[in-house]
Amino acid sequence: MTAAGDRIRRFTVTDRVEHWVQMAAFVVLGLTGLIQRYPGAWISERLVSGLGGIETVRDIHRVFATILMVAVVYHFGSAFYRRYVKGQPRSMLPGRADLTAIKGSLRYVLGAEPKPPPQGRFTWEEKVEYWSFVWGTVVMVITGYMLWNPIATTSFLPGELVPAAKAIHGGEAVLAVLAIIVWHTYHVHIRHPNRAIFTGDLSRAEMEEYHPLELEALDAGGYPAPEGNERRRRLQRFVGIYGVLAVVLLGGVYVFVTFEETAIATITPPEQVAVFVPVETLPPGAATTEPPAPPTTTFGPGSPGADASWDGEIADLLDSGCSACHGGRVQAAGLDLSSYSAALAGGRSGAAVVPGDAVGSVIIQNQEAGGHFGQLSGDDLAVLRGWILAGASESGEGPTTTAVPGAVDWDGVVAGLFDPSCTGCHGASLQSGGLDLSSYAAAVAGGAGGAGVVPGDAAGSVIVQVQEAGGHPGQLSAADLALIREWIDGGAVKAGSAGTTPPVAAGTTWDGAISGLFEPGCTGCHGASLQSGGLDLSSYAAAVAGGGRGAGVVPGDAAGSVVVQILEAGGHPGQLPAADLARLKEWIDSGAGES
Repeated sequence: MTAAGDRIRRFTVTDRVEHWVQMAAFVVLGLTGLIQRYPGAWISERLVSGLGGIETVRDIHRVFATILMVAVVYHFGSAFYRRYVKGQPRSMLPGRADLTAIKGSLRYVLGAEPKPPPQGRFTWEEKVEYWSFVWGTVVMVITGYMLWNPIATTSFLPGELVPAAKAIHGGEAVLAVLAIIVWHTYHVHIRHPNRAIFTGDLSRAEMEEYHPLELEALDAGGYPAPEGNERRRRLQRFVGIYGVLAVVLLGGVYVFVTFEETAIATITPPEQVAVFVPVETLPPGAATTEPPAPPTTTFGPGSPGADASWDGEIADLLDSGCSACHGGRVQAAGLDLSSYSAALAGGRSGAAVVPGDAVGSVIIQNQEAGGHFGQLSGDDLAVLRGWILAGASESGEGPTTTAVPGAVDWDGVVAGLFDPSCTGCHGASLQSGGLDLSSYAAAVAGGAGGAGVVPGDAAGSVIVQVQEAGGHPGQLSAADLALIREWIDGGAVKAGSAGTTPPVAAGTTWDGAISGLFEPGCTGCHGASLQSGGLDLSSYAAAVAGGGRGAGVVPGDAAGSVVVQILEAGGHPGQLPAADLARLKEWIDSGAGES
């Protein structure tokens, strides 16, 4: 700081370089962080796509987080050097004079004072911003460590704190960005454009207006600094003390970014396994006396996971990748995957495993979305999906959920046994004992007493246990109870295979008509280049695969297809006309033919 001539030097070259490094890190962190916090926003989707995908965005975020932490370590040394070696005053620490300045500023804004209060090297507004940055950095480092190292975090803290840390991290990021946009921009670039961080100095007139107390001190001789031997002694002590401190802090940064790979390893996208083979559609004009066969699946004996069981393979598969956050002691999101019954019960997001329904199983939904802390390999995910489709057997002794025509299933028989005898007390509106028997998934999940239905194990199913004890207000007849036991021991099938779908109208295939319904109204946001919500409608295979919310097209089941669910909800930016939506539903219910 010098007061020679008309220009007053305020910042050295190293001060300015430090500021620009921190500013660049902050801007990149804010940009890459906010598009992850609000992934559904149109600008987020375009930026993520433009930067090369979500994994690249995350890598950029982590690199600049590391740069910011190293810059903070340097800042500690710089502040210590200025104060201890050069003898400069503690100009950034708040004091009583700042309270007086705040009062004077308020009086000036209200018109009670003719001019703002005189202030020193840093105004109270600058101190508020500085200490807000310090506080925000502390919060971001702590929560960032928890997100970067979730397994280490949950080894000594409850698992629920990891999603809490994510919420705090994102909230603080929004607050910090808004503070810079509103507070910093106004005081530095609007109220009085301050170019000192670019040039390193201010004019004497600017100093007299904004920092008169500092100018007075400089004109009076400045701040006395240690000289000679005293300065050398202080420099030696500084090098020793800060040298040790810097090694410790930089070692902490290294541990921060290398402790575990759970949150930083790029995950190989899960293998896309073809589940449905669409029904072949006859060419226009061809005659037939029978409707086409219902859609079949490629899943069957020999498929990955078809012969798997919980006790045989699945428990070990989940224990190696999932139980750290979803185990008996730590149950993130309320999900426990340490036992078969707990896995069926699921957590706050719903049933983790729905036997026979991989698409409706939360564990498959989360894994197929990709990027999960405990992401499974493509092969393991295929085995898990196959096990669920085969009925999610516990010991390998029960049959799969592939039913034969006429077999007992939930949709055709069992749901009717429970309604209305049981659903009056165990329905969607009233769930006595936490048990809901109004849907298949809810019945399997059970309530406070445990899993309502354990496919392949009637004796272990709470519903059977309660009914066999007798005297229940909604006691079933002996014949109905025997039917339920038969259904559960047979694999607790949700829907049998009897019946066929109506024939598809000639020409109503993906290649013949349906792909045209999606272009260009849908593919602008759900195309090959931009896949909003992970959904791509530019090809048949991609439309069937779907996105983050599940299968886009489920051949034979329009109601279970995410595309139909979204369009029937209404108000979508690419909303189809009623006639086109009806045609889409007819195509899906008829088997979703491709060509």
